[in-house]
Amino acid sequence: MIDNFKKDFAVLWIIYTLAILFLILILAFAVPLSIRKMGIFIPTEKKETKINGYYDKTAFENLSLEAKAFIVYDVSTKQTIFGKNENTKYPLASITKIMTALTAMDIASSSSKITITKSGLDGGYDLGLKNNQVLTLKELLKYTLVFSSNDGAQLIADKLLGRVNFIEKMNSYSASQGFEMRFTQPAGLDVDGKLGGLGSAYDVAKMMSLARTKLGDILDATTKTRLNVDSSIGEVTGIPNTNQHIDEFIGVEASKTGYTDSAGGNLVLSVDAYLGHPVIIVILGSTKEARFSDAFTLYQALIRSIR
Repeated sequence: MIDNFKKDFAVLWIIYTLAILFLILILAFAVPLSIRKMGIFIPTEKKETKINGYYDKTAFENLSLEAKAFIVYDVSTKQTIFGKNENTKYPLASITKIMTALTAMDIASSSSKITITKSGLDGGYDLGLKNNQVLTLKELLKYTLVFSSNDGAQLIADKLLGRVNFIEKMNSYSASQGFEMRFTQPAGLDVDGKLGGLGSAYDVAKMMSLARTKLGDILDATTKTRLNVDSSIGEVTGIPNTNQHIDEFIGVEASKTGYTDSAGGNLVLSVDAYLGHPVIIVILGSTKEARFSDAFTLYQALIRSIR
């Protein structure tokens, strides 16, 4: 009887051990596959030794883009993964508003109150801003970056330091960070023959890299297709993002569009390329529509390069 019990116990133990080993094998193959299907890509040790800095740069060969200049920039290593004319200066248009936000947060608290005045509204299409409405600087910056509000950017400059002094501060702050940029207008508008903002794709990438650490959840607002902000007259709802393609970029952390006749279509994105490893994509001098497809082409190449 005891011998039979021992035999039965031994058989059950073998079956149990084999079942555990089988489960481990399933998890070893299934979990990485599931992670990749969700758009999260983790470079393996083998990949790191095979290519330069995690990225297989052959993934960027033979791409067709409309942009005059672009860059794919690794924030952690501060290296250019891929680019074209990335050190040549071009008009920045509303990408300038990132520097407006950085400057504002450098000189004022996010809880500072900004009162909207009639003189600050140019009468154009600007959803949500009303005379005598009060917003915190944080909420107005969210609104300004998501909707690319010219009135919002100009009101911030006028209320904090005055337009002229604020622009001077934008330029001095930019220089203090080592950026070779020049600004003449807080919204990036080209006025009286002067470009609102001028800089290279490389400097835009560095500026966005700084903004990631300085602007926090203000930039997080730019990852939504629509935004709600709080104001003294109630919540302003349904504010559309000027980047309605934002959901196409898995792991996106921040986005800002720009467009003027002189600049063409501009776009900057920060994406978490793989766990905790941010990469910035900048498009300058494309067209109003092609800036999004250009960025997505580079994004897809980036994902291929780390598989």
